[in-house]
Amino acid sequence: MSTVARPNDYLYDPLFTVSGEKDYYKAAMAAKLSSAKYAICPIFPNMFSDLPHQPRQVIVMRKTNSVPQFEQLPQLNKSVDIHGVDRYKFFHCVTTPKYVFTPPSSPQKSTRKRNKIVQTKYRESSAQTIPWQPSNYIITDDSNPELLMLDFLKWGSGLPAGMHEVRLIERARMKRAWENSLPPVTDEASLEKRRALTEAMERDEWAFREQEIQDIQDLRLQLLVEMLNELHTKSHVRTEMKLKSFCKTKLAEKDEKLKTLRRNADREMRKLEMKHRGIKTSYHPVDVIDECIDRKSELYAPFLRHGENPKRWHQVIDEDSKQYKAQYMGVEDVGTLPRWLDEATLIKDSSINLPGTRLCIRETKWTSQVLKELHDDLKVLRKKEKPQKCSLKVKKEEQEIPMASTPQVQEGDDVEEQLHQSVMLIESVLRGRASQVLIFEGRDRCRELIQELRSTHALQDNEREKIFYERLKVKSHQREYALCVKNARMLKESLNKLSSNVVGTLLDFLNKELRRLLDERRIHAMCLAFERERHNREAAEAGRRQAELRRRKEHDEIFKQVAKVTQDSVDLYLEGIITEGMEFTSKTEATDYVKRLAGKIDEEVHFRDHKSTYEEEEELIANLVHNFLLPEAEKTIIRDKIKKKQHNRLKAAHDCIYSQYDHLPKAEPKRMRHSKVVKIIINIEICSHGR
Repeated sequence: MSTVARPNDYLYDPLFTVSGEKDYYKAAMAAKLSSAKYAICPIFPNMFSDLPHQPRQVIVMRKTNSVPQFEQLPQLNKSVDIHGVDRYKFFHCVTTPKYVFTPPSSPQKSTRKRNKIVQTKYRESSAQTIPWQPSNYIITDDSNPELLMLDFLKWGSGLPAGMHEVRLIERARMKRAWENSLPPVTDEASLEKRRALTEAMERDEWAFREQEIQDIQDLRLQLLVEMLNELHTKSHVRTEMKLKSFCKTKLAEKDEKLKTLRRNADREMRKLEMKHRGIKTSYHPVDVIDECIDRKSELYAPFLRHGENPKRWHQVIDEDSKQYKAQYMGVEDVGTLPRWLDEATLIKDSSINLPGTRLCIRETKWTSQVLKELHDDLKVLRKKEKPQKCSLKVKKEEQEIPMASTPQVQEGDDVEEQLHQSVMLIESVLRGRASQVLIFEGRDRCRELIQELRSTHALQDNEREKIFYERLKVKSHQREYALCVKNARMLKESLNKLSSNVVGTLLDFLNKELRRLLDERRIHAMCLAFERERHNREAAEAGRRQAELRRRKEHDEIFKQVAKVTQDSVDLYLEGIITEGMEFTSKTEATDYVKRLAGKIDEEVHFRDHKSTYEEEEELIANLVHNFLLPEAEKTIIRDKIKKKQHNRLKAAHDCIYSQYDHLPKAEPKRMRHSKVVKIIINIEICSHGR
């Protein structure tokens, strides 16, 4: 027999099982909702209302019993009884059927060609666009296939081939034929001839490449001109549309102003005409006599613009209350006053009407904490404080001098600090050495001046003679140095004349090699730039494709969620209506049944009071005693017997537990599951029943 699941079965029931993790979370969520402190009750008259003063639902606090606090008992170590109660854990029943092996049948010979159609959900941009190519080729003969020479052509970059690719293939064929026709190198003349042919071919290759670059530049220039023309055309069209829209707007404003002026003029003319006739249009109290005399007044017939008689508006029953039954929730909120009274006295909300619905509330600086502090400050300012007495002595406020902030150095590791100290030491040594070199250079530069000063200030004859001989020695050294310099210059000039040809040839060769190296680097840089541009375009295309796929998935998921929310709301609404209808019907039927039963009992009592005899009354008393007092006494006796039996069994169970407690092995307490606790309790009950 199946029973209704309780909210907290997923916690306490050891036999509670679900099909998966999601169902367990659903059961836990249902239990949390059942034990919630608040419930959402709909207001059926305002079910489809979006007005703030007529809400569709209200939050009601209800009495619920939360989940009681529980603590898991420690797990007791128990050896596994293989030959006893735990024997079933080591066996299993085979549920898979026994399959009989049948030898595979020989495949039928199919036709060589088949026509098959496959329809996918992907469009052409999402499907595979690059055909498959084998990673390697097997050559059976000794020939050199031309297909292997075209490895520079890839799908999307050269394939499918066009006129330019055909020209490249033809040039490659011509180059291979030219390479095969080159003469072999046997002597110096053949080497010179081969070098001349190679240079001619290189010049032709460079000319062809320059022509390709020029064609590409011309194509880019043409595309740029077309793009500029298109932008100019779009700008011109946009300007014309703006002018037309501006003219149209101004003409509409002119027509509206003319209509307003004509309408005001007609109104003023009507006022003047009514003034000449003597008709007063100002408001005045209602005169009952004039209303009775005037057959066109509202006393005889209501105005058509009102739709109903305004004199009897207070007698009209509001039609809204007829659409709902009295048992539905929120019927007390349905207005019983006339509709026009609410419309006339309703104070409109002064809040700002935001444009449309928003997905999230904007964060503002006026939080609850800030508003509370502002309120406290205003209350302090509003209080009247006593004026303080002002003395004649004025005290100068001392301004605190701000202290300079202590410089801080970011800490680093020991290796960096050691390197920094080493660098600082090297810098100090270099600075000292530089200053020392500068001092020595100044001393050498002013050495003669120093010697002259020393000679002029000398007073002894020996020193003067010494200075004179030193001067002669210096002059002789200067003369010898000048002769050596002159000889070296002449030797250098002669050597330069001899080595000018060699140096010129070497410089020419180095200049050519430098130009060739620069050209190679420039070509390599251009190739890298083109390759990078191709990779960037491929990456951009891949990014756009991924973004489109991700956006498509997001739109699909949003649609699914919206559809699911709508369906759940409709199901919940219909379920609530059906449940309330069933409750109302059952309550009505129960009330009718109780009333009928009470009527029958009243009739029977009335009949017994007026028409029953003494014997019948005695018989009735005997039946009451036999049917009510005797069964109750018998039930009390049976309950006492059951309590005595249970007491004996409970005592036997306690004896069994405490007798085995001393023989259990001591171990650290561990947590055990709820199911094992239940198994131990069942074993104890079996033991007590056996005794």
